[in-house]
Amino acid sequence: MKTLLFVDDDPKVLQGLQRQLRTMRNEWNMNFVEGGPQALAFMARQPVDVIVTDMMMPGMDGSQLLSEVSRRHPQTVRIVLSGQAEREAVLRLVGPAHQYLSKPCEADELRNAIIRTFSLCDLLGNEHLKNLTARIKSLPTLPSAQTRLTGELQKDAPSLERISEIVARDIGLTAKIMQLVNSAFFGLPRQISDPQEAVAYLGLTTVRALALSAEIFSQFDPRLCQLFSLDILERHSWATGLLARRMAHLERQNNQMMDQCFLAGLLHDVGQLVLATGLHEEYSQVILQARQKKQPVCQVEQELFGASHADVGAYLLGLWGLPNVIVEAVAWHHQPSRSVAAQFSQVMAVHVADVLIHERQQVYTEAPPPGLAMAYLEKTGLAGRIETWRAASLENDEVY
Repeated sequence: MKTLLFVDDDPKVLQGLQRQLRTMRNEWNMNFVEGGPQALAFMARQPVDVIVTDMMMPGMDGSQLLSEVSRRHPQTVRIVLSGQAEREAVLRLVGPAHQYLSKPCEADELRNAIIRTFSLCDLLGNEHLKNLTARIKSLPTLPSAQTRLTGELQKDAPSLERISEIVARDIGLTAKIMQLVNSAFFGLPRQISDPQEAVAYLGLTTVRALALSAEIFSQFDPRLCQLFSLDILERHSWATGLLARRMAHLERQNNQMMDQCFLAGLLHDVGQLVLATGLHEEYSQVILQARQKKQPVCQVEQELFGASHADVGAYLLGLWGLPNVIVEAVAWHHQPSRSVAAQFSQVMAVHVADVLIHERQQVYTEAPPPGLAMAYLEKTGLAGRIETWRAASLENDEVY
């Protein structure tokens, strides 16, 4: 049975949560405490799978509590459930909180957010990888991207269009921006999948505050995992996102689908970044073995970790509250047959684009990429579109 801990300084709020979630009492071990110190004392006595806390509490607020939980219990999923708060206060949660839900929160919304979290835990079965992924506050960013972004923001008249272009080309920046803009704090009527739209919505003030935060930028030390190249990963991911979007356009999909295909393509290998950052030596061995045995990286990851970078990446993006269609496309981009879609989908777009871009690029592992899932493509009736999509991958060689 999963253990949840709800934290709020108002006992009436806690009583309301108990009433809202009483239908789950036989499935979840739910506990309710009044304040941060009591929460930390409880967690010192027993493990907690998910903590849900208010933001504005006297003494120790939600940000301080989750920062301490992140340090002491990194494996715990951290969710904020709070009323209106200053934007600056919410930005303090960019690091310690995985998700932000707003009060008043319907019972179904809260229950579904928690259920989704538990389903993600089932997706990634390796406990060590779960703990590693749950610790992550930000993803490594290329120094050149950081320099370009801060340089643009320091101008007298920064360009939102230029800032959007910088963000959209960087995996780490995009993932963090999308986590924030899709949080319930902003109360958007729909989830955003376009990095440029996300930057435009957040605005210069918020993006500048994020850029000045230590939580959004972290550096990857190439000496720790010498066979891994962040630059090559970024270029492959960018090209995959562009082709996935182009494929959606060729298949006459709507703008939302095209945005989702691009975002999923850009983030499809984010799990590699997590593994190379958190497991330097082990991931060096993955790349070395893939190179020596001429096996796809995902196959070697599965053999050594019991999970692939696709599982790890989907788990992280799910924790961060990105749209389900993005999480699924990342999770299944090597196994598209796991998707229930019987037609063109985000999963299919990313799977095909990933393979076709690998054909165009020199893969840093010197190992073969996974092949196209022809049985699945034939089942959906789209196998005959492959050459059209391959031709589309040749149209913009300069981006590779």
